[in-house]
Amino acid sequence: MQKILLILLLIAIYSSSIYASSTVEDEGGLFTGSDKVSGKIFNESCLGCHSGGTPRAPHATTFSAMSADYILETLYGVMSSQASHLTDKEKVKLAEYISGSPITTNLPEPNFCEKNSPIKFSNNSYTQWGYDRENTRNTSSNIDSQNLDKLKLKWVFAFPGATRSRSQPSVSGNVIFIGDQNAHLYALDRDDGCVRWRTKIQGEIRSAPVLEKINGKYFVFSGDYEGNVYKHDAITGENLWTKSLRYHPRVILTGSVRVYDNVIYVPLSSREWADGANPDYECCSFRGGVMALSAENGDELWRTYSIPVPPKHTGKYNESGKKILAPSGVPVWNSPTVDIKRNLIYVGTGESYTSPAADTSDSILAIDKTKGGIVWSFQAQTGDAWNMGCFISSGSGCPEENGPDWDFGASTILIDLDDDKSILFGGRKSGHVYALDPDQNGKLLWSKKIGRGGFAGGVHWGMTTDGKSIFAGISDKNYINKFPGPATPGVYSLDAKTGSLNWKFEPQDRCQEFGSACDRGISAALSSTNDIIIAAGMDGWMYILDNASGNLLWEFNTNADFSEYTDTKAYGGTIEGLGPVIAGNNLFINSGYQYGGNMPGNVLLNFELLD
Repeated sequence: MQKILLILLLIAIYSSSIYASSTVEDEGGLFTGSDKVSGKIFNESCLGCHSGGTPRAPHATTFSAMSADYILETLYGVMSSQASHLTDKEKVKLAEYISGSPITTNLPEPNFCEKNSPIKFSNNSYTQWGYDRENTRNTSSNIDSQNLDKLKLKWVFAFPGATRSRSQPSVSGNVIFIGDQNAHLYALDRDDGCVRWRTKIQGEIRSAPVLEKINGKYFVFSGDYEGNVYKHDAITGENLWTKSLRYHPRVILTGSVRVYDNVIYVPLSSREWADGANPDYECCSFRGGVMALSAENGDELWRTYSIPVPPKHTGKYNESGKKILAPSGVPVWNSPTVDIKRNLIYVGTGESYTSPAADTSDSILAIDKTKGGIVWSFQAQTGDAWNMGCFISSGSGCPEENGPDWDFGASTILIDLDDDKSILFGGRKSGHVYALDPDQNGKLLWSKKIGRGGFAGGVHWGMTTDGKSIFAGISDKNYINKFPGPATPGVYSLDAKTGSLNWKFEPQDRCQEFGSACDRGISAALSSTNDIIIAAGMDGWMYILDNASGNLLWEFNTNADFSEYTDTKAYGGTIEGLGPVIAGNNLFINSGYQYGGNMPGNVLLNFELLD
């Protein structure tokens, strides 16, 4: 099965007629290949979106950093319907023409351990997306504001053939579990970064593998971009079962699965938002939601859709005469939060794909943990129906509401205050942070707008808390100047009870030499420990801040070449999606995110307190 990589947004757009008014001629200025047929295909089908005018679409000048295999897999993946007018041979030739390199059959081998000592696990582990079931992204460690001068880069692991490193590591004892872009699950040695075992799966792991101890044995649970959930033996890497969740052909798994009490809670997202731009596609029929599986055998226990009713024909048709279906979309692409006291799980939802928008889009849902079903919901904004058709000059497929695409992408955070009250926090791409009362069916306690908002946030991937304050990163990258007002990127500290601003940290702009692929905004999830906050920017810089004042205590540039640490090409770039992982004396961060015009990279960096 193809390893589908959601990175080249609109790499092949239907046919030349759609872009007759926006086709940009290569004129030999971008690529040096002599394949005139592929050059013509590129000019007519690709360059209209990859000449700098389409949000999230990488500029054509960045394609040389991608492998031909990587581009080819995308043509068979998220852009498969858009590239359907091309033959298999044309797709291969186009991929080679764009990348400037031939298709390869073998990737370089990683550094396998010469000798494997027994894998040992520890009780003090960091084995899931949000560190705990409440998704606080806060943990105890030995790293604090007083010893940052001892925090040094210890080793670098380079993922072979990758241009993106977005699987957050899970750490326990002497082992690290992590996935890669090319459909592998790894167990790395914590001490030196060599590979203890590696196993092939069916798609990219875009989130954190989860380590769980069940009946005295350790297992790794993960989800991939093909809509599969896996259970592997943590000691040997043996695949114990694989469960396909392709109830819809465009299902993907972006958020990390959550494992609690022998149940796997799986957030359900899709890539159908991209198909909405295809006039030959009947848009749209996907419904997001959460599925509960048995951790023992993968059997489905229950399924809750984010839209309770199936999509149906609205009575309207697109320009090609295809039916328009609604309500649709409302994906869930964040890791669920578990509330034991109230027997609930919480997730945030995204936009509808077609109009009219569902009343659960851009919402926080509370779902019964035992039997499924929405118990209550909080909707932050109505009328947010959007798909990729809204970026096309013809407007083909764009919903009537043409919403801002302001999802709840960050996992919700649940905290208990000193007065025995609880607050549930949500962060949204609009730049808002929301505080809800879980004892009053999600009643809004306060909201605070700290960012302008944008397609990559606002608040994008994750916040953190120390129980008294809520810390949020703001991206505010404005791809096509759709959102008015000044950008306010940085890290913000808000009082958990009132939402009042404690402080703001604004990163320095270091992007002059890197162009539009670089941005100083903070889109990746934050993490915290002791008296510090760790944040990482789309420009590749990582920051450690004082949690009381926001003062900058330590910084490191990951947008660099690290080949001296490895036997293969190793380089960092944009830090996006996943956040820093803190474990004992170690701080781990992935760097490189060739997606939506960001800077590529392929490394996992391990920092350690060294004397």
